[in-house]
Amino acid sequence: MSATEHPALPLLRSATAVDLYRLDVVWQDGRAARVDLGPHILRYAVYRPLRDDWAAFAALEVIDGGVAIAWAGHDLDLSADAIAALERIQTMSAEDFRGRLARLGLSFDAAAATFGISRRQIAYYASGAKPVPRHVVLAVHGLEAEVADVR
Repeated sequence: MSATEHPALPLLRSATAVDLYRLDVVWQDGRAARVDLGPHILRYAVYRPLRDDWAAFAALEVIDGGVAIAWAGHDLDLSADAIAALERIQTMSAEDFRGRLARLGLSFDAAAATFGISRRQIAYYASGAKPVPRHVVLAVHGLEAEVADVR
């Protein structure tokens, strides 16, 4: 990508609350995901009116052609870009997991030792037999950041 090119802004087609802090979203490109907004809502005080209030949280709508969601009755919104960033750190496909382990130079045994879980669990995640849990996704991202800092 050249210095003048910019990645496409993520746009939402729809967003539906499924439980407190979690949304089912459909992006304009048709891709669907479940995203936990809890890390954002619980971190920033401005979102305090949504905390522990299902009715307030569920009263959301996609606004401005998909660039954000907003909550009815509150002067609150959250950009599609922020939602996409949360999705990226919360989900990882089996193919992506295998690729990241390879780029990190981790065998299944080394990954198991690094993340403090069994080799069998690593194999399940890498094969797609089980979804990669969020704590492992975050651990992979953290390890990648550590490796990038060392290089």
